[in-house]
Amino acid sequence: MQRKIFAFCLLLTMICFMPRLHAQKGKSEIAIGYGYYSDYSFANHYSNGNLVTSSWGAPAITYRYYLTRNVTIGLGLGYEDIPTWGIFVTVAPELTFAYLDTRRARVRVKLYGAVSYGVTMFQNKTLQPGEADNSGPWAYGFQATPFGIRVGRQFAGFVEVGMGYKGLVHGGIALRFPQTLVHKNHSAE
Repeated sequence: MQRKIFAFCLLLTMICFMPRLHAQKGKSEIAIGYGYYSDYSFANHYSNGNLVTSSWGAPAITYRYYLTRNVTIGLGLGYEDIPTWGIFVTVAPELTFAYLDTRRARVRVKLYGAVSYGVTMFQNKTLQPGEADNSGPWAYGFQATPFGIRVGRQFAGFVEVGMGYKGLVHGGIALRFPQTLVHKNHSAE
């Protein structure tokens, strides 16, 4: 099953980064964010029994392609280092849907939800002599975000509330590349 998910993630990555095929359809966006209290932090908290998680947070970068004004597909890459447990790297395809967009207003506000599901690679940092190493493709990475708010147009700030590899609270900045920019770059070739 992990091979199928990895193959799907690889295929979606190739599709997302082939601008010649998508240049006619819409805009692209890069979002860089930082989240706290990921599902790995919660798992570490409950497995150790202590009240303090040792995670410093979960940075993530996401590429999104606009199928329509309200629907995007993309690919997320998340990282989390928990010194008392291990390093988690998640690659997950993502789907977002905007349920409110004030695009005609002076300040554009978009409310949206997102879901992503992929694979997480794990590197064990607590390996004791004689223990089996359980590093490698370890688990399925997911993020369920029922509420996200994005304020801005081409350059925007966002905050998301959800559960998964990006964290319970995830926020950052996003830069949208207009369709005309993509057309100009490829018409010159």
